[in-house]
Amino acid sequence: AAAASGAHRIVIGIGGSATNDGGAGMARAFGYRFLDRDGIDLPEGGAALARLARIDGQTDPRLVRPSIDVACDVRNPLLGPEGASAIYGPQKGATPEIVRELDDALARYADVVEEFVGRPIRDVPGAGAAGGLGAGLVAFLDARLLSGAELVLRAVRFAERIVGADLVVTGEGRIDRQSAYGKLTGAVTAAARRAGVPVLAVAGGLGAGHETLALDAIAVASEGVPIAQAMREPLPLIERAAERLVRARPPATH
Repeated sequence: AAAASGAHRIVIGIGGSATNDGGAGMARAFGYRFLDRDGIDLPEGGAALARLARIDGQTDPRLVRPSIDVACDVRNPLLGPEGASAIYGPQKGATPEIVRELDDALARYADVVEEFVGRPIRDVPGAGAAGGLGAGLVAFLDARLLSGAELVLRAVRFAERIVGADLVVTGEGRIDRQSAYGKLTGAVTAAARRAGVPVLAVAGGLGAGHETLALDAIAVASEGVPIAQAMREPLPLIERAAERLVRARPPATH
């Protein structure tokens, strides 16, 4: 619809998906077919891509003219230990065995897609975003993957606004190792550090690897406060957590 209306630039935001199919479902919506060695259409879903033999179809002519930018909040590649299946599959209920199955299927998918489009897509930063949708958008719509966090920070002139600030307070539902992979918390922290401004973070929870951001952070759902209670009473808990954080770790003056 955006292309048909005459748009010259389309920005697509991706993330938080429940899929792990490398964007194959999206491509199907644009008329592409994913076939097995007998020429039969594969069923939907990431695991079926292990049987992918060839792709049939071409880009909708209406989508050739506008430039397509994709705002994503992670920089993960499509495959491997930092890829879509390994990092985000467990969040979607995938067991270690299913993660391996999905990663193998996406590896087959990447082989066929790269041969079909004539360029590599598996290692493009952000290719693993939204279950590999980033890779599919690059392959089938010739999209450009951008950091959604950086796009937003530029739009609001964040770097200018924090000049001379005493403190930046940020937060996220859960701060963990993923937060450093292009998510807003990581981008805010990096920008504040470049400006020499200390950063504190209040999170719903702190997960494994949150130390990689190297910032002072506190979890709302801590000290005996269960997640369910934190969801019911977020504002007073956030206030108390922020106060504890500031009192325990006073920011340096400058």
